[in-house]
Amino acid sequence: MHLTDYLERNANRLGSKPAVIFEDQQLGWAQLWTKVLAASSELSAALSPTQQDVVAILLPNSPDFIISYLAIVHAGHIAMPLDPAYKSLELDAILDQIATKFVVTNNEYRNKISAAAKKLKLVEDLAKTPANRPRLLRFDVDKQIASMTFTSGTTGQPKAVPNTHANHIWNIKACSQVWEWTEKDSLLIAVPLSHMLGIVMGLSGALYHGNTMYLQRWFDVREVMELLSSGKISFFSHAASAYTKIINQDNQKRDLSGVRLCVSGAAPLPPAIWHEFKKRYGIEITETYGTTETGRIAANTLGAKVLGSPGKVLPEVNLKLSKDGQVQIKSPGVFPGYYQNPAATKASLTPDGYWRTGDLAELKDGYVFLKGRQQERIRRYGYTISPRDVEWALHKLNGIDDIYVMGRQEPNDPNDELIYFVVGNLSEQRIRDFCKANLLFAWRPSRIIKLNQIPRTRSGKASMSALKDILDK
Repeated sequence: MHLTDYLERNANRLGSKPAVIFEDQQLGWAQLWTKVLAASSELSAALSPTQQDVVAILLPNSPDFIISYLAIVHAGHIAMPLDPAYKSLELDAILDQIATKFVVTNNEYRNKISAAAKKLKLVEDLAKTPANRPRLLRFDVDKQIASMTFTSGTTGQPKAVPNTHANHIWNIKACSQVWEWTEKDSLLIAVPLSHMLGIVMGLSGALYHGNTMYLQRWFDVREVMELLSSGKISFFSHAASAYTKIINQDNQKRDLSGVRLCVSGAAPLPPAIWHEFKKRYGIEITETYGTTETGRIAANTLGAKVLGSPGKVLPEVNLKLSKDGQVQIKSPGVFPGYYQNPAATKASLTPDGYWRTGDLAELKDGYVFLKGRQQERIRRYGYTISPRDVEWALHKLNGIDDIYVMGRQEPNDPNDELIYFVVGNLSEQRIRDFCKANLLFAWRPSRIIKLNQIPRTRSGKASMSALKDILDK
């Protein structure tokens, strides 16, 4: 089945059951299907009948985003969400790189794009189209691309990552088995739908199971916690940084007994945050690991969690470690290759066809323990240091709200410089005293840089380019 075949099935089977609840709006499954058909009729008439076109979406989390995205996918073309938090220059750089048929946006965001260079379709106009049967382009589900997002990949250069219908569906099936994810669940989606965690673990999963989606425009700690304590939500997933924000910003006593599953992805979850979340709310966060190129790789199960690990390798995932500890993958979740960039694809494949993730890890009793990215490898005084290990140790120090550890090579020094970027209400001397008392000397910082916040992407990962700019200054 293609992704929107599940939407049609939900419309026929579930009818008026809420599909999307957003602010003061509510759409049932049948109503959502009707709106998607109407928008797809308008879009498909302007798209190729024989080959997949790329259609960009510049919208925040909203019913308009979901309708536009599903309309593009239903017509058989490639939906390329753009993060609405991007600046105009960033958006233009992406659109100059990828030839898009047009950009679906609204009046609020249309001025972010150079209108002289790109065709725009306003989402308000799509809503006016009668719900005719659209012209559909169909290939096999393992060949037809559904979505395309951007990643830095393993080389640091932004690349377009297409994912097929089969990639999406395999990811959902794999996670559903280990998390007992069923139609009975209701999802809170506060992660951006412009990123893979939101699209796959949110929207595609809800399509597959027929779940009600409670949708937030932006991640807001107060609104998230009010919804999680409302008894309406059973399943919440977000980046590890979101759980850190909840711990730091939410001071109210909450009853989250209605939530059966909180999933953390996008970056390793510090064990100290796991312990504090369980102590405060009684919930054990379930960590998972994957990449945009490979889909899900590992996940903790409901009854077996190992702190510091995102879990055991999932069924059908073939994982091996290179001599230097890099994770290499073969699985049904692996994408078909970077869009119109065969050289970059070839460079990331091993001779026997495994995908090099760029992540460094260890395997213990089947559990994956991530140690950082290959380009993050730090060498000091004969030790190879994992920045994640240092960060997790520092999270035990009261007063640290967030931390990112980075190494930098010095041309005339055999030892890498070790930099702590720290957010929190504590002095540099207190940090150094803690390190001296608790950490191996090689783990102690060369420099400590205090920030109001760690610059992060909207998917929760630290922005390396922004941190390097801060360091250079």
